[in-house]
Amino acid sequence: MMSSHRVLYLTLFFLSRFDLIISSTANCPVEADPATILSCVAIDAVGLVSATKGNIRVFCTMAERFMECVKTKTRGCIGEEFVRGSLSELIELSQKCCVNKDEKKSEECPFITRPQCFSLNDTTKTPNGNEISIENLKIGEKVLAIDHNDQIISTEIIAILHYEKNSPALFYTFTTESGHQVSLTPEHLLYIGNQQYIQARYIDSNEHKLFIAGKNGQLESSRIRSIDLQIKHGYATPITQHGTLLVNNVSSSCYASIYHHYIGHMAMAPLRWIHQAKQIFGLIHKNETNENGIHWYPRALNNIAHMFVPFPDIFTTTTGRI
Repeated sequence: MMSSHRVLYLTLFFLSRFDLIISSTANCPVEADPATILSCVAIDAVGLVSATKGNIRVFCTMAERFMECVKTKTRGCIGEEFVRGSLSELIELSQKCCVNKDEKKSEECPFITRPQCFSLNDTTKTPNGNEISIENLKIGEKVLAIDHNDQIISTEIIAILHYEKNSPALFYTFTTESGHQVSLTPEHLLYIGNQQYIQARYIDSNEHKLFIAGKNGQLESSRIRSIDLQIKHGYATPITQHGTLLVNNVSSSCYASIYHHYIGHMAMAPLRWIHQAKQIFGLIHKNETNENGIHWYPRALNNIAHMFVPFPDIFTTTTGRI
């Protein structure tokens, strides 16, 4: 979404420099002052950041102001249709996320807090060095992770808590100075060293470092070069025996919608017990296809939590029962 506005800005700048913006009527405001439209461009970016913090109302207000601002300032101009085209994604997001008080938000709204995780396009690595995309991970698969001593180890996928093949979600994409990149939903936990994990939305590039698998097979820290907000389609939540995972060689927790990694790992203990029992009785089927939806266990856990108290210091506030 933000990239389309950069394109709009650069296009207007280029055209204004060469006097190529010509009004189709005498009332084109852009011809008089091309910079007037720039007051609109950043509005939805502000709303987008607010939405990642759970304030969808702010996003909806900003989106409405943005669309009205751009339409008003380009009315009667040759570029009017071009600008209207650039609004299509914002209009689509508004339709999915901005509803009346008594109406339920669409499940396609990427800003709704729900158990999300990694982009399907990112990859994990097996102990023998083969790469497997998040999309193609199967229960029983051996992958690389880290233990509590910061050692890179082999672990096993025990469950896929949430899988959506095509649903949109908002991602924080981190690029390190070492050239590694990983995308996570806002409430997913990333490893920042010293046995500490923090949600993606709270990571500060000036304060925190990410940890990557070095060429010598050891974990190494790397400064964060950039943090970008992107809307991508498709995500999954793979859970391992150790509760951690190396994704694109970046160390991450398997858990989201919770503030404390180790409490999340304790909460998943029943899933580990079930997986071990299935292994004993030969009930693990690696060829099973991942299906869209949320695993019954986190769904039950979430609903039980909302039935009693919200645990504000432990769990991230969600939209309620799922």
